[in-house]
Amino acid sequence: MLLTSHPISQFRKNPRFYLMYDGFWFLVCAAVLGTFAVTGFTPLISGPAWWFAPVFPVLLFCLIWAHLLIHNATHGNLPKPINRIAGELLGLCVVVRFASWDIIHMRHHKHTDDRAKDPHPNFPSFWKTVFHTIVNVEKQLFEQYYEIWGDTAENQGRERRRAWMSYGTNVVLLASWFWLLGPAFFLLVFAPCNLLAGLFVIHFNWSTHNGEAARSLEDMRPTNLSGPWYRLGNKLFAGIYAHQMHHDRPTMFNPAKALAAAEAAIQEPAEQQAA
Repeated sequence: MLLTSHPISQFRKNPRFYLMYDGFWFLVCAAVLGTFAVTGFTPLISGPAWWFAPVFPVLLFCLIWAHLLIHNATHGNLPKPINRIAGELLGLCVVVRFASWDIIHMRHHKHTDDRAKDPHPNFPSFWKTVFHTIVNVEKQLFEQYYEIWGDTAENQGRERRRAWMSYGTNVVLLASWFWLLGPAFFLLVFAPCNLLAGLFVIHFNWSTHNGEAARSLEDMRPTNLSGPWYRLGNKLFAGIYAHQMHHDRPTMFNPAKALAAAEAAIQEPAEQQAA
């Protein structure tokens, strides 16, 4: 049950779930670091090398796909036996962890473009959207907890402890990657690729909520993008720019295919009438 159910479902059933979840990963990462220290583990990659340059775009592409697969895992679009496991392992690679993706993304679908409740609300300015995404995610985790379990002094204290555990887990997770990969590869490739992959995800969400065309907050809404670059993006990244279709049918792995089928169904009768 624990490896097949979604974190959001456990979050709704157990007021201590998120604290226990991050506590588990904290202990795992601390154990990894302890093992490295005791065994005198040498990082897999030594100093800077020429091959960092060609590896950089490959790793960036893979980390973007990691986010896309986690996104699909939150909707249960991967095979059920591996859905949770894939989400957890990929969540470690992109440092955010699966529970954060799952809980926050479900709230986004429930409160899309609601400035007060959407964890990553969109604004006409992309960089303003980046700032509010970074700041708002933790705030909305608190809000979602209070909506389910009540805004009491006890729960406020529990959430503060959970937040500190989350920050601590991020530290030991990053430290584990740092030691495993070595300082040079971590600082020159792994960390910047993760940063750029995160910005790519924010940009994709911003652009597909009418970010590039919006002139006011009222213009922000899910939309399907069809320009040449977005068509290429749909081929490379499983239809991510057919975002209005994704909001309509979130259980589809590639919403661009559904959009193409819907457009063909509309076009065919028009062509028959013209003939």
